[in-house]
Amino acid sequence: MYTSRPTPAPLIGRTAQLASLSRAAAQPPSIIVITGEAGIGKTRLVQELLRTPALNNLPHLIGQCSEMAQTPVLGPVIAALNRLPASALREVPALAGALRLLLPDLADVLPPSLPVFSYPQAETYRLHGAIYALLRSIDPAVLVLEDVHWADASTREFLRVLTTRLPADLTVVLTDRDDAPHAARRRGPASWLSGARVHEVRLAPLTAAETGELAAQLMGADRTSQHFAERLHRRTAGIPFAIEEVIRLVTNDDGSTPDADGTIILPAPVRRVLLERLALLPEQARDVIAAAAVAARPVTVELLADITGLSEPDTRRAVTLALEHGVLHPAAAGTLDFRHSLARQAAFEAFSEFERRPLHLRTAKALLTHISPPPLAQIAHHHQQAGHTKTYLRYTEAAGDRAAAQGDTSTATRHYLTALSDHPSAAARIRLGVKLGSAALSAMPDGSVLPALRRVIDQDDPPRAVRGELHLYLGTLMRNQAGLGLAGMAEIARAADDLTDTAPELAARAMSAIAFPSVQGWPLGQHLQWLERAEALIPRITDPVQRTAIAVNRATVLMFTGDPQAWNAAAALPRTPSSPAEEVQLARARVNLAHATTALGHPAAARDQLAQADEFLERNGIPYLAGLAETAHLLLSWTTGHWEGLAERAQRAVHLYSDIPDLTAESLLVRGLLTLHQQGNTAAARQDLTNAARTSQLDTGIVLPASAAALARIHLAADRPDHACATTVETLDHIRRTGGWIWATDVAPTAVEALVRSGRQPEAQRLVEDFAHGLDGRDAPAATAALLTCRAHLAEADRCPDAAEALFTEAAQAWNDADRPLETGHAFQGGARCCLAHDTHRGQELGNQALEIYGRVGADWDISTCHRMLHRHGLSRTHKRGPIGYGDELSPRELQVARLAAQGLPNRAIADRLGISPRTVEHHVANALRKLALSSRTHLAAALATLSPEF
Repeated sequence: MYTSRPTPAPLIGRTAQLASLSRAAAQPPSIIVITGEAGIGKTRLVQELLRTPALNNLPHLIGQCSEMAQTPVLGPVIAALNRLPASALREVPALAGALRLLLPDLADVLPPSLPVFSYPQAETYRLHGAIYALLRSIDPAVLVLEDVHWADASTREFLRVLTTRLPADLTVVLTDRDDAPHAARRRGPASWLSGARVHEVRLAPLTAAETGELAAQLMGADRTSQHFAERLHRRTAGIPFAIEEVIRLVTNDDGSTPDADGTIILPAPVRRVLLERLALLPEQARDVIAAAAVAARPVTVELLADITGLSEPDTRRAVTLALEHGVLHPAAAGTLDFRHSLARQAAFEAFSEFERRPLHLRTAKALLTHISPPPLAQIAHHHQQAGHTKTYLRYTEAAGDRAAAQGDTSTATRHYLTALSDHPSAAARIRLGVKLGSAALSAMPDGSVLPALRRVIDQDDPPRAVRGELHLYLGTLMRNQAGLGLAGMAEIARAADDLTDTAPELAARAMSAIAFPSVQGWPLGQHLQWLERAEALIPRITDPVQRTAIAVNRATVLMFTGDPQAWNAAAALPRTPSSPAEEVQLARARVNLAHATTALGHPAAARDQLAQADEFLERNGIPYLAGLAETAHLLLSWTTGHWEGLAERAQRAVHLYSDIPDLTAESLLVRGLLTLHQQGNTAAARQDLTNAARTSQLDTGIVLPASAAALARIHLAADRPDHACATTVETLDHIRRTGGWIWATDVAPTAVEALVRSGRQPEAQRLVEDFAHGLDGRDAPAATAALLTCRAHLAEADRCPDAAEALFTEAAQAWNDADRPLETGHAFQGGARCCLAHDTHRGQELGNQALEIYGRVGADWDISTCHRMLHRHGLSRTHKRGPIGYGDELSPRELQVARLAAQGLPNRAIADRLGISPRTVEHHVANALRKLALSSRTHLAAALATLSPEF
């Protein structure tokens, strides 16, 4: 029998995977995920990968996620960063000062510490931003996180954000078990790396031949017999770790190991190996091994002595024997552990429940004594296994409280759910329900939360004030996470009624929440009434942050409804926040107001609001607000025609915010609109637009109208006006029911066009009248332009081409004033359509204006539809590569771009000056060179001088 440990296992059967991973690692930024069952060799492959030329000389930042250990927020990531050499840092941003106390070895090179936020969740969000900023400021490095299936919520959230916008010089390597319990699999990379560019390999068990090769190398032999290799493969199922464990018992290569017929399901092979080793150990060594198995974490000799009740000298002797027999192994920081989780599981199952129960109780007490801060979740688990239910529930709740205090609300939610489901006391369930609801509001969605809160409300008879608070949490979660908008608002209304007399601040919070109008919500006046009720409570509210929150909601609601008083409400918001919490509220205001002003047609105001929000978010990374700001940027870029790189940004946002329905909906909307207008891919566009409408939950007039309008436009382009009408019906019904005609900006013109082309002119007329009445007194330039477009369609249907052309031209000017180029082009195209039958020259002139705008923004699908319209009237390009109407002459835009290029300006500078994309500049320069018969732009100045002496 072997008494010394064999050399580290050679890498057998992984050559192809290692080569593949090496290629991916050589091209940062890259994400590498290595998956497979326990013992399959993931860590071993990582070790080899780190030795490859691409990664060998880089800093290796290695962190380990743990199944049981209760770690601080972002613990594995912080542990990895503590291995970062100071020499790897370049210019470090001020935000990294938030890490100064967590990375003591880097304290001399990190910026000064930042003031601590008074509320933990904001501190956690800032840590996310600080770590990301630090990773961006280092030289090339590799971040390795092992066993991410056990990653805590804060680590998962950070990785999800990191892997969608990797720093340019960073390689991320993750290992993940695909045989972990269901709860862990939900937390694995598959659930939060979708959409990221991931290089993933799954390690399969070794073949019988590879098993024999590995065994031979472990034993120092040239080969093993085929018979032995096949029997060993059957016994270990080809799992490298199990092969190593069995080989430790092998004395020769004739197969003289315990017989094993058929396939053995792990961890049975490892269990047999461990039982054989235990049989050779004295009782005290067995006691130590049992204690280590029950503790389920790296342990010290002192901890083992407390659990077993042995003296320290006896414990040390027992540990020495366990080490000599290869059951325990040295671990980090002077601790001991099993070599692998399979070995720990085998040891745990080697002792009966009767033997383990007292060990669980002793472990719980020992952890309190030896670990600081005490691992509350583990202590709760040990009390549960010891049969001490009351103590188990107390520690589970305490673990939730600690996680909530650290800002890890997802972990807190899980602990509160566990305690709530197991607690026999109604009073305790009520208390836990309040904690659960509060934590769940900012946690990752969990389908168990809503029924748990509902049971507390319906079955435990909470006092009225507490019932109101529970209704508030339940309703907010229903609306924001479960897609139950109207039902959620009804719950919040119940909360407001219950809380008005006893808890005015919570009541105002509830009222403000349901004051936000929505296309899927109540009639607009009903929302405004709730806003008035919230404002009436302000004299009873002492918290300045809560007062600011109500003022923010008022400005937001008024702006989304186009109320002219919104500008005064926005201007009245505090300029200088009195606290970090108030600063968050003001940042929320800026992002909300950016959404609203974009929809209304005030893009300059939207840019100003977003600039202020971005300044805050640069200093304080709060994921939800950052996501809301990003979708506001997407919408603003879309409406104003700044489409360069927008599709990639929308794609990233779809995946990054996949667990936040309204952000997903806005991202899908922009991606779908670009897919339609830029690419002309109507099938993919319809899928995105339909999914956006289905996903949207609190739609303040953005997603549903825009998606319905685009879907209807697809039908109109295919001459299916009846289908186009049907597409807009549901959204228009919502608008009529709520009275939110301010939200009809996108859908009304397309709906009117569809109705008149379907021969339903009276319905179109009523729609326009309702739209006009609904806009009375509203400050909404985009909606005003939309109304002009609607009236132009009516005039066209009445066979008044001159009036229709005049209205379309007026609408084009209004759309242009609102900085909505695509709609400007549509209005010019509508005017061209009205003129073509009786004034071909004017029709072509207006069509050319539409084409010039479409070309400027890159709307290829609209260019095609406009070309088809002109072609039906006998108009076509006079040169196969030139725009309609210009032939071999430069168009006005081409001439403008060529003059700037002749001055030596690069494409990016020309694009910035003209407000167009570099791609469009490149297109115009190429056309100009071709038409002027020039081979390069260096000759543009001379050629243009012959065309225009004043140049």
